[in-house]
Amino acid sequence: MINVVFKRLISVVTIILLFNLFSCTIEKKIAKEFIENDSTRSVLVIPPDFVYKTSLKDYEEGDTAFMDEWELDSLLYENSLFLKYVIDSVFLNDYYVNYCYELEKLGFEVHDQDSMVAFLSGKPDSYIFHMAQIELEEYIMPIIEKEEFDEYLYYQVFNLNAINVNSWLEISNMNEEEKKFLFFSSLFLTDELEGYFKYNYFTGDVKFKYSIDTLLLDEVYQLGELAGYLYAGYTFDYFLNLYIDKRMEEEENRRSNIYYHYNRERNYLAPAKEDEKFIPMED
Repeated sequence: MINVVFKRLISVVTIILLFNLFSCTIEKKIAKEFIENDSTRSVLVIPPDFVYKTSLKDYEEGDTAFMDEWELDSLLYENSLFLKYVIDSVFLNDYYVNYCYELEKLGFEVHDQDSMVAFLSGKPDSYIFHMAQIELEEYIMPIIEKEEFDEYLYYQVFNLNAINVNSWLEISNMNEEEKKFLFFSSLFLTDELEGYFKYNYFTGDVKFKYSIDTLLLDEVYQLGELAGYLYAGYTFDYFLNLYIDKRMEEEENRRSNIYYHYNRERNYLAPAKEDEKFIPMED
């Protein structure tokens, strides 16, 4: 009896695996059609006017209970390592230019606010990409290095300088203005720590040898450039997966739970990792 149940279970699992494999094959074929489609979408990209800057290092300022929110924010900004030196126009331009450049490489017809007339008279399949908000956060990231010697665990804690670039992107269709979809994504950068534990077999002493490559202002700007490049790819992936959803529904095929990511430079399609896609924000 057990053998019969086991055989039936194996059969069910095999059928499910084959079904999922079949679904994935169809989805990849549809994705390839989307990637190779020559009909570009017309998009208007609207950048924000400024960068929000937030320091999360309030614990370094001692007793701040007597301060109101504005006073505390001003103090944190003035004592920041990077935020007060970042020029909004430069950071936003690097971000925006890289975002638009990569969109064009991915087949979008990109317009800015100076070419509004051309955008409005363009293709019916037109979208507005509004960079609703971009925020830089400065904070400290604790890092723990640990290793075991002679059944004793040794550890060393380091507080590294860190910067987040948080982005909110709103996507809307010109023909359906009431439908707006908001997405979030974040990248971070820290001081670079390189080190190792060194064990002295004669004395039993353990020391951690290390060096820290301190985060530089230029790297903060480079983080903005990287964000623009990556998020253009995430934007493409959003439309790619929408297309797969629609086609699978039209052909009455069951859609897998795979969210696909396309690497343009390698011309490679694969399931997206958790950090390779936008986070949809609820209304």
